[in-house]
Amino acid sequence: MIPTSIPLHHDPGNEGTLRISLISVSIAKPIRGNRVKRAVGSRCELCGKEEALDNLVVHASIEEEGELEQHPVLMEPFLLVLCFRCHDAVHVFAALLDEQEALARQRPATIREEIQEILARVPRPYTPPGTDIEEAYQDACSCRFRSGV
Repeated sequence: MIPTSIPLHHDPGNEGTLRISLISVSIAKPIRGNRVKRAVGSRCELCGKEEALDNLVVHASIEEEGELEQHPVLMEPFLLVLCFRCHDAVHVFAALLDEQEALARQRPATIREEIQEILARVPRPYTPPGTDIEEAYQDACSCRFRSGV
C-alpha cells in the first residue's frame, strides 16, 4: 500500500535533514521519481524491459515507519524501479525484502551514486517575488509596452 499521509518534510531548524518516503519519491514529487527512473536507464530493474517513465514505479522495500527514520542517501538500497507487471509480481508473490535489497545492490556504483545524489538534494525554499498586481496591470497597459503595436 502506498502511504498517502507522509509528505516530504524539510525541518528548517535541523539543516541537512530530510524525511523521505515512497510518496515523496514518486507521487508528491514526481520529478524526483522520474529522475530515479532515468538514472536506471528507464528500465525495470527486475525484467530489464525499457519502459516509458509513466509505466515504471519506484518501489520501496522498507517499511513505512523505517522510511522516515532513514537519511535520504541511505534509502537508495531500498528503492527499485519496476514495471507494473514486475511490481505486481513483487507484491503478489511477497518477494523477500532481502532479495529486493540484493537486487538494488547489483546496480553499478555510478548509478547508485546518482540515485543517492537525487535523494539527497534538498530544494531551496521558493519565495515568490512581492509583486503588486495593480502595478503589474498598469505596467502591462502602459504605453511603454505598446511600441510596435
